[in-house]
Amino acid sequence: MLIDHLALDIETVPMKALSEYSSAIQDKVNEKISRQQERNPDYDYDYFASIHGDFGKIICISLGYVNNDNEIRLKSLAGDKEEEILKEFNDIISGHRGIFIHYNGLNFDIPFILQRMAHNGLVPSNRRFSDLRRYSTNPHFDVMMQYYNWDMQKVLPLGILASLYGLPNPKEDLSGDQVFQAYKEEKWNRIIHYCEFDTATTLNLWRKIFRYQPVIPFENYRFSIE
Repeated sequence: MLIDHLALDIETVPMKALSEYSSAIQDKVNEKISRQQERNPDYDYDYFASIHGDFGKIICISLGYVNNDNEIRLKSLAGDKEEEILKEFNDIISGHRGIFIHYNGLNFDIPFILQRMAHNGLVPSNRRFSDLRRYSTNPHFDVMMQYYNWDMQKVLPLGILASLYGLPNPKEDLSGDQVFQAYKEEKWNRIIHYCEFDTATTLNLWRKIFRYQPVIPFENYRFSIE
């Protein structure tokens, strides 16, 4: 079948400890963290590095699409070798001519992937993927931004919005702030399942809200691992 859409989500962790950087870099990072802690006392280096493409690394990219049997097919690229993950991801997206679907992807997932490609000396195989124009739905359809019309004051987390639409909440087993601990404990299946669940949820919301199609039941989620 011709796939005209591809949903994706990533999981990230700190690349290395802050103490491994130069004192100048440490000072600048600590300055940024201190500013954030004025509003959020729990904000720390692990969180900062995990959302920053210069200090974090990708440990999982999950991809999903809806097939002709009304199933959400899911696949993950995961592991400790980021360059291999990105190379395989590049191979997958090279011929994709449809849209890329994500939740807050224009603010996080897509720039993070592109930044990590740059750090790894890789060229995006699909030039459309590098098109980060805002207020557009092609090639990137950011479900969160389109749904809330770019009004960040109204934005809800993916799991909450999913629950409001009667979808299973992907955050019930794991949440973003627990991924690093799961990574340190080498719980790869748990990380992959969580990332794929996010991907499937995003795809289901896109269909329900923007294509006016029925919700795909959880029984039709085809995870890559059981």
